[in-house]
Amino acid sequence: MNEEKKESDLNNIKDNQTDDKVASENEIKSIEEKKESENNQANDEEKESEELKDPLKELKSELAETKDKLLRVLAENENIRKQSEKTRVDIIKYGVQPLARELVNVVDNFERAINSVLETTEKKTLEGFELIQKDITNILDKFNVKKIDALGNPFDANLHQAMFEKPTEEYEPGVVCEIVQDGYTFHDRLLRPAMVGISQKSEKSEEKNELEEETVEKPQKDELD
Repeated sequence: MNEEKKESDLNNIKDNQTDDKVASENEIKSIEEKKESENNQANDEEKESEELKDPLKELKSELAETKDKLLRVLAENENIRKQSEKTRVDIIKYGVQPLARELVNVVDNFERAINSVLETTEKKTLEGFELIQKDITNILDKFNVKKIDALGNPFDANLHQAMFEKPTEEYEPGVVCEIVQDGYTFHDRLLRPAMVGISQKSEKSEEKNELEEETVEKPQKDELD
């Protein structure tokens, strides 16, 4: 009886060990399956992330390109606006230039008439011409038409047109010594160059310079002697 009980207990122990072993194996298998599932899930998430990343990168690139195009268009529009504004200002500023050019010719004629009247005794006529000349000059000044101050100033090819050279002792060489026709500027533009005569050394000036040089050299020779 005892032997049967012992054998039964031994069998029970073996069965329990077998059950424990099976349970342990099942548990290990379950853990491995869970781990594999987690790995697969992680791989799937990584794959999905990469799939999402590529379209996002492409979208960013498209946005950057669109922004660049937009900035270029805005810059072009700003340049067009500035150019249009400059054109508008120039039209307002320089629109009367042809009229101003004609008016300065009228001024020339009045000056000639005044100079002609000066040689006569017609005082009232002279006063009338001078009054008209003053009015025209005021109109020109109002529209920024200025007479070029040339006489006594160095010759400037940007403002003056040389008509002849004149020997003179009054001015240094290369200076405007005579006005043939007045020149005018219109704002910052040349409306008409001044026609001028340019001074050059006269024979008297050259003789004077030679005499001065001889005077300087003579005392030096006397000192050496």
